Amino acid sequence: MTKKIFIYLFTSLLLTTSVFADDNWDDFGNIDRAWDGQKSITNKEFEEAINVLEGKTKQKEEKQNKKKIKKISGGGNSLHSELGVEEEIKGLSDITKKEEGQLLNIPINLIVDETPLEKGYYKVFAEKDKNNDIYFKFYQSQFFKGQIRASLTENDFNKETIDFIELIPYDDNFVKIIFGSLDFNAYAYVRYQDNI
Repeated sequence: MTKKIFIYLFTSLLLTTSVFADDNWDDFGNIDRAWDGQKSITNKEFEEAINVLEGKTKQKEEKQNKKKIKKISGGGNSLHSELGVEEEIKGLSDITKKEEGQLLNIPINLIVDETPLEKGYYKVFAEKDKNNDIYFKFYQSQFFKGQIRASLTENDFNKETIDFIELIPYDDNFVKIIFGSLDFNAYAYVRYQDNI
């Protein structure tokens, strides 16, 4: 709203300045040439300017992350490199950027990479890797719990919404997880156990 007001006031100022600059108040012949002498900007120049601004924003975010790391770690280093604060913050910033994950209630214990994934609520993210393989990644809070490979499909599973995830019984050993988003639809068959 403030931008619109600013543009309106700026335009009004330009128009009144050009009117007052002429000695003859009745002559508005110069109004058509008000923008003469303005440099036109090409798409390439515009994109370069945007890239510079995005680079500055990225530098600012990195600086803020370094401040967080320094504040959390107290300026010291961890004795164990795998427990570094920097990796934890990187993981947290990745998960906060991925708000498109969907909540799934899993009422049974799934077997993911030969490891039990206990029943409960999980935030599931479906992602394509650089080889265009699709994976369902399971998180509880900010903690990664496991991933399974999924298959791409054109089937929308007769769902009324674009974004969905659902666990469907398949047979005595497997369940089917179906997923839909604006980008793609996918499914996976996952082994399960009633008791661990």
